[in-house]
Amino acid sequence: MKIEKIVGSGALNIDYFYEVEDLGLIRGFTKGLTPGGEVWGTKREFETLREKLEILGRLLAVCGGGSAANTIYALKLWGFDTGFIGIVGDDEEGERVCAELEGCDLSRVLRTGSTACTLILLDHHRDRAIFVAPHTQEETLASWSCSTQKTEWLHLSSLVSHGGFLFHLRLTKAHWGPRSIDPGEIYASRGFQALKPLLQGNKVLFMTLQELRRLDVSAEELILQNNYLALKKGAEGAEIHAPQGKVSIPAVSSPLLVDNTGAGDVFDAGFLAGLSLGLSYALSGRLAVRLAALSLRDYGRKGFPTKEEFWSLVESIRSET
Repeated sequence: MKIEKIVGSGALNIDYFYEVEDLGLIRGFTKGLTPGGEVWGTKREFETLREKLEILGRLLAVCGGGSAANTIYALKLWGFDTGFIGIVGDDEEGERVCAELEGCDLSRVLRTGSTACTLILLDHHRDRAIFVAPHTQEETLASWSCSTQKTEWLHLSSLVSHGGFLFHLRLTKAHWGPRSIDPGEIYASRGFQALKPLLQGNKVLFMTLQELRRLDVSAEELILQNNYLALKKGAEGAEIHAPQGKVSIPAVSSPLLVDNTGAGDVFDAGFLAGLSLGLSYALSGRLAVRLAALSLRDYGRKGFPTKEEFWSLVESIRSET
Protein backbone atom coordinates (compact mmCIF):
# COMPACT_ATOMS: atom_id res chain seq x y z
CA MET A 1 0.00 0.00 0.00
CA LYS A 2 1.62 3.25 -1.17
CA ILE A 3 1.26 6.08 1.36
CA GLU A 4 2.85 9.36 0.26
CA LYS A 5 2.09 11.44 3.36
CA ILE A 6 0.35 10.75 6.67
CA VAL A 7 -1.56 13.67 8.16
CA GLY A 8 -2.99 13.57 11.67
CA SER A 9 -5.83 15.51 13.24
CA GLY A 10 -6.79 15.62 16.90
CA ALA A 11 -5.70 17.35 20.09
CA LEU A 12 -2.32 19.05 20.39
CA ASN A 13 -1.58 18.88 24.12
CA ILE A 14 1.10 19.55 26.66
CA ASP A 15 1.28 16.53 28.98
CA TYR A 16 2.33 16.88 32.63
CA PHE A 17 3.28 13.61 34.33
CA TYR A 18 2.86 13.47 38.11
CA GLU A 19 3.58 10.64 40.51
CA VAL A 20 1.28 10.23 43.51
CA GLU A 21 1.48 7.72 46.33
CA ASP A 22 -1.97 6.26 45.69
CA LEU A 23 -4.37 7.02 42.82
CA GLY A 24 -7.24 6.31 45.21
CA LEU A 25 -6.48 9.67 46.84
CA ILE A 26 -7.52 11.56 43.70
CA ARG A 27 -11.17 10.50 43.83
CA GLY A 28 -12.22 13.59 45.73
CA PHE A 29 -10.13 16.02 43.67
CA THR A 30 -12.14 16.12 40.46
CA LYS A 31 -15.54 14.60 39.69
CA GLY A 32 -15.29 11.34 37.77
CA LEU A 33 -11.48 11.05 37.89
CA THR A 34 -10.70 7.46 38.84
CA PRO A 35 -7.74 5.08 38.44
CA GLY A 36 -7.59 3.82 34.85
CA GLY A 37 -10.00 6.49 33.60
CA GLU A 38 -9.87 9.67 31.55
CA VAL A 39 -11.99 12.77 32.16
CA TRP A 40 -12.01 16.29 30.78
CA GLY A 41 -12.89 19.66 32.19
CA THR A 42 -12.07 23.37 32.25
CA LYS A 43 -8.70 25.07 32.44
CA ARG A 44 -9.65 26.30 35.90
CA GLU A 45 -10.27 22.73 37.09
CA PHE A 46 -6.94 21.78 35.53
CA GLU A 47 -5.08 24.47 37.47
CA THR A 48 -6.84 23.56 40.74
CA LEU A 49 -5.88 19.91 40.36
CA ARG A 50 -2.34 20.79 39.35
CA GLU A 51 -1.91 22.98 42.46
CA LYS A 52 -2.90 20.02 44.64
CA LEU A 53 -0.53 17.73 42.77
CA GLU A 54 2.34 20.15 43.37
CA ILE A 55 1.78 19.53 47.09
CA LEU A 56 0.76 15.86 47.16
CA GLY A 57 2.69 14.55 44.14
CA ARG A 58 5.95 14.84 42.23
CA LEU A 59 6.39 16.21 38.70
CA LEU A 60 8.12 13.57 36.57
CA ALA A 61 8.15 14.93 33.03
CA VAL A 62 6.60 17.41 30.58
CA CYS A 63 6.22 16.77 26.84
CA GLY A 64 3.85 17.18 23.91
CA GLY A 65 0.87 14.84 23.65
CA GLY A 66 -2.44 14.02 22.05
CA SER A 67 -3.18 10.64 20.43
CA ALA A 68 -2.92 11.51 16.73
CA ALA A 69 -0.12 13.97 17.54
CA ASN A 70 1.85 11.18 19.22
CA THR A 71 1.32 8.91 16.21
CA ILE A 72 2.48 11.62 13.82
CA TYR A 73 5.44 12.45 16.08
CA ALA A 74 6.57 8.80 15.97
CA LEU A 75 6.20 8.57 12.18
CA LYS A 76 8.12 11.82 11.76
CA LEU A 77 10.83 10.46 14.04
CA TRP A 78 11.16 7.37 11.84
CA GLY A 79 11.55 9.42 8.66
CA PHE A 80 8.03 9.43 7.15
CA ASP A 81 6.47 12.46 5.44
CA THR A 82 3.91 13.82 7.91
CA GLY A 83 1.55 16.73 8.57
CA PHE A 84 -1.03 17.82 11.12
CA ILE A 85 -4.41 19.56 11.14
CA GLY A 86 -5.68 21.19 14.32
CA ILE A 87 -5.41 24.05 16.77
CA VAL A 88 -2.75 25.00 19.29
CA GLY A 89 -2.32 27.98 21.58
CA ASP A 90 -0.53 31.18 20.74
CA ASP A 91 1.47 30.76 23.94
CA GLU A 92 4.64 29.24 25.38
CA GLU A 93 3.06 25.77 25.52
CA GLY A 94 2.06 26.08 21.86
CA GLU A 95 5.64 26.94 20.94
CA ARG A 96 6.83 23.78 22.67
CA VAL A 97 4.22 21.62 20.95
CA CYS A 98 5.23 22.93 17.52
CA ALA A 99 8.94 22.65 18.28
CA GLU A 100 8.57 18.94 19.09
CA LEU A 101 6.84 18.44 15.73
CA GLU A 102 9.55 20.26 13.77
CA GLY A 103 9.91 18.64 10.36
CA CYS A 104 6.18 17.90 10.21
CA ASP A 105 3.96 20.04 7.93
CA LEU A 106 2.12 22.35 10.35
CA SER A 107 0.70 24.73 7.73
CA ARG A 108 -2.85 23.60 8.66
CA VAL A 109 -2.46 24.21 12.41
CA LEU A 110 -4.24 27.28 13.80
CA ARG A 111 -2.28 29.31 16.38
CA THR A 112 -4.67 31.05 18.76
CA GLY A 113 -5.96 30.93 22.35
CA SER A 114 -4.45 28.69 25.04
CA THR A 115 -2.97 25.26 24.42
CA ALA A 116 -4.75 22.10 25.60
CA CYS A 117 -3.18 20.63 28.74
CA THR A 118 -3.26 17.14 30.20
CA LEU A 119 -2.45 15.86 33.68
CA ILE A 120 -1.26 12.24 33.70
CA LEU A 121 -1.22 10.79 37.21
CA LEU A 122 0.78 7.66 38.03
CA ASP A 123 1.28 5.72 41.24
CA HIS A 124 4.11 3.35 42.15
CA HIS A 125 2.23 0.47 40.46
CA ARG A 126 2.11 2.64 37.31
CA ASP A 127 -1.67 2.67 37.38
CA ARG A 128 -2.81 5.80 35.58
CA ALA A 129 -5.53 8.47 35.53
CA ILE A 130 -5.83 11.32 33.02
CA PHE A 131 -7.41 14.77 33.20
CA VAL A 132 -7.69 16.80 29.97
CA ALA A 133 -8.37 20.54 29.65
CA PRO A 134 -9.04 21.17 25.94
CA HIS A 135 -7.85 24.14 23.91
CA THR A 136 -9.77 27.24 24.98
CA GLN A 137 -11.05 27.87 21.42
CA GLU A 138 -11.46 24.30 20.18
CA GLU A 139 -15.18 24.94 19.58
CA THR A 140 -14.28 27.40 16.79
CA LEU A 141 -13.10 24.48 14.65
CA ALA A 142 -16.78 23.82 13.90
CA SER A 143 -16.74 26.71 11.40
CA TRP A 144 -13.18 26.24 10.10
CA SER A 145 -12.66 24.84 6.61
CA CYS A 146 -9.52 22.90 5.85
CA SER A 147 -8.60 20.91 2.74
CA THR A 148 -6.72 17.64 2.35
CA GLN A 149 -5.12 15.95 -0.63
CA LYS A 150 -6.31 12.66 -2.11
CA THR A 151 -2.73 11.36 -1.88
CA GLU A 152 -2.64 12.00 1.88
CA TRP A 153 -3.54 9.40 4.48
CA LEU A 154 -5.70 11.09 7.15
CA HIS A 155 -5.43 9.73 10.70
CA LEU A 156 -7.91 11.01 13.30
CA SER A 157 -8.08 10.91 17.08
CA SER A 158 -10.56 12.62 19.38
CA LEU A 159 -11.19 16.26 20.15
CA VAL A 160 -13.04 17.06 23.39
CA SER A 161 -15.55 19.70 22.31
CA HIS A 162 -18.68 19.22 20.22
CA GLY A 163 -17.31 21.81 17.79
CA GLY A 164 -14.19 19.70 17.36
CA PHE A 165 -16.31 16.61 16.72
CA LEU A 166 -18.34 18.45 14.07
CA PHE A 167 -15.08 19.56 12.44
CA HIS A 168 -13.94 15.94 12.18
CA LEU A 169 -17.25 14.92 10.65
CA ARG A 170 -16.81 17.56 7.93
CA LEU A 171 -13.12 16.80 7.44
CA THR A 172 -13.85 13.08 7.00
CA LYS A 173 -16.65 13.75 4.54
CA ALA A 174 -14.46 16.06 2.42
CA HIS A 175 -11.40 13.77 2.38
CA TRP A 176 -11.19 11.53 -0.69
CA GLY A 177 -8.01 9.69 0.24
CA PRO A 178 -7.42 6.79 2.63
CA ARG A 179 -8.00 7.36 6.33
CA SER A 180 -7.86 5.76 9.76
CA ILE A 181 -9.18 6.65 13.20
CA ASP A 182 -8.37 5.90 16.82
CA PRO A 183 -11.49 7.23 18.60
CA GLY A 184 -10.18 6.80 22.14
CA GLU A 185 -12.30 7.00 25.26
CA ILE A 186 -13.48 10.55 24.52
CA TYR A 187 -15.14 9.72 21.19
CA ALA A 188 -16.23 6.25 22.36
CA SER A 189 -18.19 7.92 25.17
CA ARG A 190 -20.42 9.53 22.52
CA GLY A 191 -21.87 6.13 21.67
CA PHE A 192 -21.92 4.05 18.51
CA GLN A 193 -24.77 5.82 16.70
CA ALA A 194 -23.21 9.29 17.11
CA LEU A 195 -19.79 7.97 16.11
CA LYS A 196 -20.97 5.85 13.19
CA PRO A 197 -20.06 8.35 10.41
CA LEU A 198 -16.45 8.36 11.64
CA LEU A 199 -16.31 4.57 12.06
CA GLN A 200 -17.24 3.80 8.45
CA GLY A 201 -15.02 3.68 5.38
CA ASN A 202 -11.65 3.62 7.15
CA LYS A 203 -8.68 1.66 5.88
CA VAL A 204 -7.85 1.00 9.53
CA LEU A 205 -9.94 1.39 12.68
CA PHE A 206 -7.82 1.34 15.85
CA MET A 207 -9.58 0.54 19.10
CA THR A 208 -8.99 -0.91 22.55
CA LEU A 209 -11.00 -3.82 23.87
CA GLN A 210 -12.53 -1.50 26.49
CA GLU A 211 -13.69 0.96 23.82
CA LEU A 212 -15.20 -1.84 21.75
CA ARG A 213 -17.19 -3.00 24.78
CA ARG A 214 -18.28 0.55 25.53
CA LEU A 215 -19.65 0.96 22.00
CA ASP A 216 -21.52 -2.35 22.44
CA VAL A 217 -20.81 -3.48 18.89
CA SER A 218 -19.08 -6.57 17.55
CA ALA A 219 -15.72 -6.67 15.83
CA GLU A 220 -17.43 -8.47 12.94
CA GLU A 221 -19.83 -5.57 12.41
CA LEU A 222 -17.00 -3.06 12.38
CA ILE A 223 -14.89 -5.01 9.90
CA LEU A 224 -17.82 -4.98 7.47
CA GLN A 225 -17.42 -1.19 7.34
CA ASN A 226 -13.60 -0.94 7.46
CA ASN A 227 -10.65 -2.69 5.79
CA TYR A 228 -8.91 -3.57 9.05
CA LEU A 229 -9.80 -3.44 12.73
CA ALA A 230 -6.68 -3.28 14.90
CA LEU A 231 -7.88 -4.25 18.36
CA LYS A 232 -5.37 -3.30 21.08
CA LYS A 233 -5.48 -5.58 24.14
CA GLY A 234 -2.66 -4.20 26.28
CA ALA A 235 -0.73 -6.94 28.08
CA GLU A 236 -2.57 -9.53 25.94
CA GLY A 237 -1.17 -8.17 22.67
CA ALA A 238 -3.48 -7.34 19.78
CA GLU A 239 -5.92 -8.76 17.26
CA ILE A 240 -5.96 -7.69 13.62
CA HIS A 241 -9.34 -8.31 12.01
CA ALA A 242 -9.56 -8.26 8.21
CA PRO A 243 -11.95 -9.61 5.56
CA GLN A 244 -9.48 -12.49 5.14
CA GLY A 245 -9.78 -13.43 8.80
CA LYS A 246 -8.38 -12.63 12.24
CA VAL A 247 -4.75 -12.75 13.34
CA SER A 248 -3.78 -12.73 17.02
CA ILE A 249 -0.53 -10.93 17.83
CA PRO A 250 1.05 -12.01 21.14
CA ALA A 251 2.31 -9.36 23.52
CA VAL A 252 6.02 -8.59 23.74
CA SER A 253 7.50 -7.98 27.17
CA SER A 254 9.22 -4.67 27.78
CA PRO A 255 12.68 -4.75 29.38
CA LEU A 256 11.67 -1.70 31.43
CA LEU A 257 8.11 -0.69 32.35
CA VAL A 258 7.97 2.98 33.33
CA ASP A 259 4.80 4.39 31.72
CA ASN A 260 2.30 3.20 29.12
CA THR A 261 1.13 6.67 28.05
CA GLY A 262 1.33 6.86 24.26
CA ALA A 263 2.01 3.14 23.76
CA GLY A 264 -1.27 2.74 21.87
CA ASP A 265 -0.36 5.70 19.68
CA VAL A 266 3.02 4.13 18.89
CA PHE A 267 1.12 0.96 17.98
CA ASP A 268 -0.96 2.99 15.51
CA ALA A 269 2.19 4.53 14.02
CA GLY A 270 3.86 1.14 13.70
CA PHE A 271 0.86 -0.40 11.95
CA LEU A 272 0.54 2.49 9.48
CA ALA A 273 4.29 2.43 8.87
CA GLY A 274 4.16 -1.29 8.19
CA LEU A 275 1.38 -0.89 5.63
CA SER A 276 3.27 1.99 4.04
CA LEU A 277 6.34 -0.23 3.65
CA GLY A 278 4.32 -2.95 1.98
CA LEU A 279 4.09 -5.35 4.93
CA SER A 280 0.99 -7.50 5.29
CA TYR A 281 -1.60 -6.60 7.93
CA ALA A 282 -0.33 -9.48 10.10
CA LEU A 283 3.31 -8.38 9.89
CA SER A 284 2.32 -4.74 10.41
CA GLY A 285 0.57 -5.85 13.60
CA ARG A 286 3.70 -7.66 14.81
CA LEU A 287 5.81 -4.57 14.10
CA ALA A 288 3.28 -2.36 15.92
CA VAL A 289 3.27 -4.53 19.06
CA ARG A 290 7.07 -4.56 19.28
CA LEU A 291 7.35 -0.80 18.84
CA ALA A 292 4.65 -0.19 21.47
CA ALA A 293 6.50 -2.42 23.96
CA LEU A 294 9.69 -0.41 23.47
CA SER A 295 7.85 2.85 24.24
CA LEU A 296 7.04 1.71 27.79
CA ARG A 297 10.58 2.48 28.96
CA ASP A 298 10.03 6.18 29.70
CA TYR A 299 7.38 8.86 30.17
CA GLY A 300 5.31 9.74 27.11
CA ARG A 301 7.32 10.56 24.00
CA LYS A 302 10.61 10.22 25.85
CA GLY A 303 10.35 6.45 25.44
CA PHE A 304 9.36 6.36 21.76
CA PRO A 305 11.58 4.12 19.58
CA THR A 306 14.31 5.93 17.66
CA LYS A 307 14.68 5.87 13.88
CA GLU A 308 17.49 3.33 14.20
CA GLU A 309 15.41 1.08 16.45
CA PHE A 310 12.44 1.32 14.08
CA TRP A 311 14.38 0.25 10.98
CA SER A 312 16.14 -2.49 12.93
CA LEU A 313 12.75 -3.94 13.89
CA VAL A 314 11.51 -3.64 10.30
CA GLU A 315 14.49 -5.66 9.06
CA SER A 316 13.95 -8.18 11.85
CA ILE A 317 10.29 -8.64 10.87
CA ARG A 318 11.21 -9.01 7.19
CA SER A 319 13.92 -11.59 7.94
CA GLU A 320 11.54 -13.67 10.07
CA THR A 321 9.21 -14.12 7.10
